[in-house]
Formats: sequence, structure tokens, C-alpha cells
Amino acid sequence: MKLSGKVALVTGAGRGIGRAIALALAREGADIGVNAAHLSSAEGTAKAVKELGRRAIAIEADVSEADQVDRMVNRVINELGGIHILVNNVGGSIEELVPTVEQSLEKWDRTMSVNVRGTYLCCRQVGKWMIAHSMGKIINIASIAGMRGVPMRTAYASSKAAVINMTQDLAVEWAKYNINVNCIAPGDIMTDMVKNFMKEGYFDLEAHQKRIPLGRLGTPEDIGNAAVFLASDEARHITGVTLPVDGGWIAYGYL
Repeated sequence: MKLSGKVALVTGAGRGIGRAIALALAREGADIGVNAAHLSSAEGTAKAVKELGRRAIAIEADVSEADQVDRMVNRVINELGGIHILVNNVGGSIEELVPTVEQSLEKWDRTMSVNVRGTYLCCRQVGKWMIAHSMGKIINIASIAGMRGVPMRTAYASSKAAVINMTQDLAVEWAKYNINVNCIAPGDIMTDMVKNFMKEGYFDLEAHQKRIPLGRLGTPEDIGNAAVFLASDEARHITGVTLPVDGGWIAYGYL
């Protein structure tokens, strides 16, 4: 197994992409610290990890709060023996899908707090352990929205662009400590949230699939597979990179 003997902390792992990442890492031998905003969600994923024969602990924490991040990180280190892999998955779009001039400042602040501040706080705290041990893999989950202009998603897109830049900054700063810092930028992924948007008429599946050269939405497992690669020794000479997992969406030059 590619990750035997490793410990990973995955934030936002209660469902969707985060859960798929946690399970993919566990299948390759990693023990998992499972974070979610609600303990019941974290416990569900932790149970699934244990069923794969790996150790897991469920941790409820708001990653935008420094004291909660500190307690979370310390608990994973103390109970599982370290943090060799950090996956900053938690984050989302809290803003309304309305023109920028009509968007709520409060929702802008909350989006930035979770997506940017949360990623920063987790990197900073886990980075202390990784620097002390001269090893580590950090994988930040951004979005193709952070790489292209997306109307009416100003807060979300800006926050994900910040995560991409943060990835590059840390990759350069921490390379001397043998820490790889990379980023995954998912495209359209068939999550429960997207399924709900489809039901509510906010997401046109056919139109989105036509825009993707491979002709289909990705799955959470596609992101999990990419995370396994970046967390493994196979990616030891890759750092500061943002990997789109988007079926060719970024590469496509036509509307």
C-alpha cells in the first residue's frame, strides 16, 4: 500500500469529496483524523475508515477558529502519532448566486474565513509538526473557479484563487524541510450538493456535460485518487502545483 504507516488529517471529511479522500487514503494504508463541522458526520466517515482496517478519530471543529484548529491538530498528533499528510478540503460557497453588487458582505467574510483563513490555520499548525520532523505532504483543495472568471461567484472564486497562491507560497518556503505542498482544483463533481442543485433547477447537467471535453462530471472518488497520488512517494518531486481534475474543462478553448 502506498501510504502504509502514514497518518492523514482530512478536513471537511464528513461527506462528499472530503469523505472520498479520507477513504481513498485509508485504502492505501493511512490512519485518518476525520474533521467535520458536525461530530455525527465525522463519526460516519471514521466508522467507514475503521471498517477498512485503519485507525480513525472523529473531530468536530470549525477550521476558521484558531483555538479549535490547535486542539484538533494536537489531538491527531497525540492519538495517532503525527500528521504526515494534511488535506485541506473544508470550504464551500456561502454567497448567493446574485450579481456582485447585490452580494452580502457578511457572506463574503464567512466564505473567506472558512476557505482561506481555515486553510491557512491548518497549514500553519500542522506545518509546525512537519517542519520539526522534516517531512510532510499538504494537499489543498481549490477549484477551477479559482483559475478562471466565474460570474456571480466572486467570493468563492477569489477564495479559491487565494488557496492556489497560498499553495505556491508554502511550497517554496517549506521545500527545504522536505514538505510537498500541492493543490487539486476540482471541476464539476457529482456531489450531493450538485444533485440538490439539479433538483432545484440551479444546475443544468446537460449543459455542463457539453462544456466538459470528456463529456461527464467527475466523481468524489476521482478527487480521492488524485489526493492519493499527491500524498504518495510517487509525487515526491512535485510541489507548488495545482492539478485540475476537471475532465478537460480548463483546457477547452471554446464556449
